[in-house]
Amino acid sequence: MTTDSKKSRHDLEAELAILQGRLRVLVDGSPLGIFFDDAEDKCVFVNRTFCEMMGLSERDALGDGWARTVHPQDLPRLLSERAGAVTRGEPLFRSEYRYSRPDGRVGWVEEQTRPVHAPDGNLLGYVGTLAEISGRKEEEALRARHSEVLEERVRERTAELLAQTERLAEMNTALKVLLRQREEDREDLEQVVLANVRRRISPTLDRLQGLCVGEEARLLADELRRSLKELTEPFCHRLSTVCQGLTPAEIQVAELIREGLGTKEIAARLGVGASTIDTHRHHLRRKLGLKDRRDGLRSHLLSLES
Repeated sequence: MTTDSKKSRHDLEAELAILQGRLRVLVDGSPLGIFFDDAEDKCVFVNRTFCEMMGLSERDALGDGWARTVHPQDLPRLLSERAGAVTRGEPLFRSEYRYSRPDGRVGWVEEQTRPVHAPDGNLLGYVGTLAEISGRKEEEALRARHSEVLEERVRERTAELLAQTERLAEMNTALKVLLRQREEDREDLEQVVLANVRRRISPTLDRLQGLCVGEEARLLADELRRSLKELTEPFCHRLSTVCQGLTPAEIQVAELIREGLGTKEIAARLGVGASTIDTHRHHLRRKLGLKDRRDGLRSHLLSLES
């Protein structure tokens, strides 16, 4: 080898060393951890960022040494996903997993790996990067905790609202029962008042009017009868409304039947014969649609009053 050839080779080696040095500076200065695995998936190169991120020396990271820093709960999944990506020939493999450094620090990284092929197509190995994502994962965990707290509060509030709804429903049911009972009590009171007026006051008034002599006594008796009618007329309003197809005499008989008076008592009250009352009863049953004799006329009339 001539002197010129030796000098030329020396210059090339020096230039190559300079380029390698510059490349190493660029690779070590990257904010991403960079690694290269050979075709057998053995690590043959890591940059300085990778070593700082994983808390390993370059020598300890080579081969399978990097795997010691992967969290033991995540390593089986990572290896399985990597093998699956290689089998499927995927052009890009991505995965997120936890690391556990020798100094006890635990964090998260995102790995992205691509296969590298020679010009002839043969697989040379895999080049990959690691990005520190611990901060992002902490934010995600914080949002998840906040979401869980919010969901728990929503569940608690929903349970409270459901309980309040149930209590309101119970109160509403109780109120309906009370109102229905009050209505029934009012109707019972109306019937008692009406019955007392018809059974006790009206007959007494009839006898009293028969004993009264003179125009002034007659006027007072008429005024008293009108007052009683005004008092009891609202109580009979519903019965009269339902029974609009009845004649005034039939309505009068119906009211007395509802009060519990028998045929002879009604006839005496109205000053007519018992046969007339029987005829009114027959007409009432026909107009009210009571074809079966077992259907009580008084019971039906009382039901119209409620």
